[in-house]
Order: sequence, then structure tokens, then C-alpha cells
Amino acid sequence: MTHHDILAKLEAAEQIVPLLPGLPATSYPSGDLLDETDEFDVLFYQRKRYNREFGFCLFTTECVFILTALCKGKNVLEAGSGSGWLADQLAQQGIAITAADWTDYRQPRDKQRGYPMQSVFRLDYHGDAVALLPGSFDVVLLVWPNLGTPFGEKVAHAMRSGQVIILEGEEKGGNTATDAFFDVLSADFERLETETLALNEHHRTFPGLHDRWQVLRKK
Repeated sequence: MTHHDILAKLEAAEQIVPLLPGLPATSYPSGDLLDETDEFDVLFYQRKRYNREFGFCLFTTECVFILTALCKGKNVLEAGSGSGWLADQLAQQGIAITAADWTDYRQPRDKQRGYPMQSVFRLDYHGDAVALLPGSFDVVLLVWPNLGTPFGEKVAHAMRSGQVIILEGEEKGGNTATDAFFDVLSADFERLETETLALNEHHRTFPGLHDRWQVLRKK
């Protein structure tokens, strides 16, 4: 593809309806399933727009449905809720959830510190989510904990035995959290295979990302 062709595709992408979360899995051209390399540039552009609104995870209808079932009747904390889109969706389904983030994405942000969210759907607690743990929560949602920061590790350490963590992001060695975080998960948590497989069956990714769901219970 020539540079001119790429620019034309990006210009066309400006005119299309941006990708939204909460659509059926079949609506997303997953990076895992993408074979036509000439479509990569448009999808990469769409990814940047999506990041600014919702974060890094493509939340499919099916995954939201499964998360609702997993969290039904439980007290849930979303630690590092970002735009709060997922917390808002779960709350609409009757889930008792607290969306907590130390950053108020409604305020101007340093461009060097990730994508500034253009919309905030839910923010119940403005502060360090670790301070709320272990609390009375049954489940902790942790979506794309920031690369290279100890936040994910602090969350895992602060949880008590029996609490469940639902993690979404890349695995050890990727662009999520730290290696130490994944070492804590390996040492102190047990993986719930059925729940993990159910979420990943309907998961989709952007080109260039390799994120997955994991459901684990602290020992």
C-alpha cells in the first residue's frame, strides 16, 4: 500500500462512525483474526479514537453479559476505572459496583501520560483504589493496569483470601502492569479456567494488541 493510499484510508476513517464498545463480537474485526494487512491502518486509526473514549479493551456484548453473570449478587470494585464505561454498564444491569480511579479523566491531562479520555461515564471514588481494599468487595475488576507502575501489584497484595480478580490486559512481558504483578498472581492466586475461557471465547482485540481476560481467586 502506498503512502497516498494510507492517507486516503485514514481520511475515509474520519467519516465513518467510530467503533463503540458493547457490540456483538462479530461486529469487531479482531486483530487476532485480521489477515488483510491493507486494513491495518484504518483499524489502527480507529483504535486511537476508541482509546480516547473508552480505553484499550474492546468490550463485546457477550463479555459484558458474562461479566454481569459473574458479578451478580456480589460487591464489585473496579480498580483504575478509567472512563468508567464498563462500571456504568454493569451498574445498569443491577451490579453493585464502585468505580475508582486516582485520575479524574474529566480534567485536562498531560499528553505524556496516556490517552486523555474525552468522556467519563462513571467515577464513584476519586482516589487510590488500593485504599478501598480489601473492604467488603467480592470481586475486583482490573482492566489494563498501567505498564511499569506498581498499581496492579498493590491491588493484588491488598486483596484478601477468597476475593476474585477479573483481569483484562496483556500477559507477562506485554504492555500491562509489571512482571512483579504477574509473579504475585502466579504465587498467590488460582486461575478459574471455566470463567476465563468463557470470557476469551467472545473477546476481540485491536491490531497490535494481545490482551486477554483472566479470572483468578486469591488463595
